[in-house]
Amino acid sequence: MVARDDSVIRGSLIACLIFLVLSLCLNFFLWRYGNTVATQEQNMADRLKTVQETVVTLTTQADRMKAMLGVGSFTKEEIAEMKNQDNESADPDMKQIEKDYSIAMSYFPAETDSSERNYPKLPEYLAMTIRNRNGEVTSSRTEEKKIRDKATADVAIAQNQQKIAETERDNANKDRVKLSDQFDEDRDRMIKEKEDTKDKLVKKVKEYNSFRQQAVTETNKLTQKASQLQGTIDTQKFQLNELRSDQFETTQGEVRYVARGGNITTINLGSADALRPGITFGIIDADETRLKDAKVKATIQVTQIQGPHLAQARVVAFPEIRNPIIPGDKIFSPFWAPGRVIKIALAGDIDIDGDGRPDNEALKGQIRAAGATVAAEVTPAGSVSGKLDATIRFMVVGDDPELGNGPGDDDDNNVATIAAMGRIRAKASELGLTVIPAWKLQSYLRTLNDTLTTPLGSATRGGDFPPDPYSSGNRLPNTGAELYNAPAKRIQNGNKVLSP
Repeated sequence: MVARDDSVIRGSLIACLIFLVLSLCLNFFLWRYGNTVATQEQNMADRLKTVQETVVTLTTQADRMKAMLGVGSFTKEEIAEMKNQDNESADPDMKQIEKDYSIAMSYFPAETDSSERNYPKLPEYLAMTIRNRNGEVTSSRTEEKKIRDKATADVAIAQNQQKIAETERDNANKDRVKLSDQFDEDRDRMIKEKEDTKDKLVKKVKEYNSFRQQAVTETNKLTQKASQLQGTIDTQKFQLNELRSDQFETTQGEVRYVARGGNITTINLGSADALRPGITFGIIDADETRLKDAKVKATIQVTQIQGPHLAQARVVAFPEIRNPIIPGDKIFSPFWAPGRVIKIALAGDIDIDGDGRPDNEALKGQIRAAGATVAAEVTPAGSVSGKLDATIRFMVVGDDPELGNGPGDDDDNNVATIAAMGRIRAKASELGLTVIPAWKLQSYLRTLNDTLTTPLGSATRGGDFPPDPYSSGNRLPNTGAELYNAPAKRIQNGNKVLSP
């Protein structure tokens, strides 16, 4: 039993071994077969991919060939790429075809649309171009024939012109010989005239030198005389400026009558003298010979124009009892002259009320009210507005600024102002202007206010001052009783005009 069991086991083992070997053989054959099939499948896949790429390439080439034949179109950039492509892996035949196509398409003009650039359109375009060229050739030949005919005609004309020119040349040569002979004659004549002119020029030069010497001598004499005359003028101008006074030199009229107890006077000035109401006059004695030394005895103001040379005036400042106003007394006004307006210039900042601020504008108003006009103004810096000339009668100057009372910059400005005012005064003296200070002008303007223009206030009527009737004789009756009753503040005090 044991031996049988061993045989069974051996048989089983052998059977298992045989089965194992057969399984291994079978697996080996199956692996070989699978490997071969896989290799074949990979090869088939590679071939399929290659075939697909070939199909894509052929399809692309077919599409491009269709576009070349008119089915589709290329852009200008694509055509340019065909001519310059450098891809070595591309089909050489296709590259050559595309290159030939790009060259063929270059025959079309640049403005041809892309859809018109293909092989079917090319023969039509070339045929049309050839026809056009043939037409141009025919036209060119026709034009050539015309040009040739014209050239032949021009040559004939030129030959005729040449013959004419040759004839004229011969005539010109004859004229040249004749003119040459005439030129020789003229040249000899001109040489002779040149010599004569040279002799005359030498003579004229001598005469000119003599005349110039005389002119230099005469010029020196005239220059010396002009210098002497200029010195005389300067001396006389200086003497004239020294003789000028800041007073008002001449009287303009005189008192004709005195009425109403010495309150009203008439003067010998009127409408013919361009007099107007409001003008203020000073009165001096008739026997005064120098106005500079005369004493103002009274002040009157014109209230009514009564005739060409007659006007009524009221007494603003009364005379002293011992020296009353009498007919024949002289009158004067610094700001009025018959038939013209007195011109005044203002120089610098003028303070008339002592408050330290300039009162130029107020002073100009007072001057205009007095009948004068401001013709020019000079700023403290020296600049002039208006025209500063000899027609100006007076130049009114303010006080010079003081030095040493302020910072250094203020002193520098004051020094510059004083220097500028000095130059203006020198200019005024050179022009012959009378320079007066502001206080002197103010003394003559002190009575120019509303109470003088309308003596009793704004309610005064013109009838309050009727003109006295004219009577024969040298003077009207005059009573001096009212003089004793005049307020002391209205008595004339020296040459200072008092306020009413």
